[in-house]
Amino acid sequence: MGEAISWAWNKFTKNVAALVVPLVIYGLTMAAVIGIPLAIAFATAQTTTTTVVEYDYSYHTTSAEFSAIGWILTIIGYIALFFVVAYMHAGLLTGCLDIADGKPVSIGTFFKPRNVGAVVLTSFLLAVGAMILSCTIVGPLVLAFFAQFAIAFVVDKSLSPIESIKASIATVRGELGSSALSWLVQYAAVLIGELACLVGMVVGVPVAALVQVYTYRKLTGGQVVPVEQTAPPGGYPPGPPPGQQYA
Repeated sequence: MGEAISWAWNKFTKNVAALVVPLVIYGLTMAAVIGIPLAIAFATAQTTTTTVVEYDYSYHTTSAEFSAIGWILTIIGYIALFFVVAYMHAGLLTGCLDIADGKPVSIGTFFKPRNVGAVVLTSFLLAVGAMILSCTIVGPLVLAFFAQFAIAFVVDKSLSPIESIKASIATVRGELGSSALSWLVQYAAVLIGELACLVGMVVGVPVAALVQVYTYRKLTGGQVVPVEQTAPPGGYPPGPPPGQQYA
């Protein structure tokens, strides 16, 4: 797993702008997509203030009830947010897979995801599965672990949603140790980003995606371009060791 982290960090530092700028744009888009409907919903909500008296002590409570238009806008906002997140996931993995292939990437690469429709459907199936398994508490976590490479299979291999989930489960089952370590490293990278007042997310999320792509390619026998070696400084080459110049 040390190789995966080193590779991911190397590729991140070589493509900082291409990885960070799209993530910032996606983040602002998600904030607007859900923030605007919620702002309108709260602005049009009916507020009720209640005075409560207990043992000669009184206090006020205020509750807000969304109007019909508020609920409609909120539902639309969350649906739109789901599509934006799925599109972002596909775009991020598309760019990271190109990096693994050794292809040059730019900011625009991460806005041209492959197989978006299948990614959205796969994400929907996984979300439904997580909701069904939520009654078991650990069910959604187990599903997330075994399906961690599903979107990568959709983007990279153009598999159908069902086949991509099955392929991910088979890959994880075949390499439980490596898959678990990769999964934990990815979550640790994102968690550290969240703890850094969310600013670190622009580093943690791309690094986590690169770790996932590296692990996915290695476990499936795919290609991963090697880490770029630092070129030696220009100028004359170093001379022979002392005492050997006249040999």
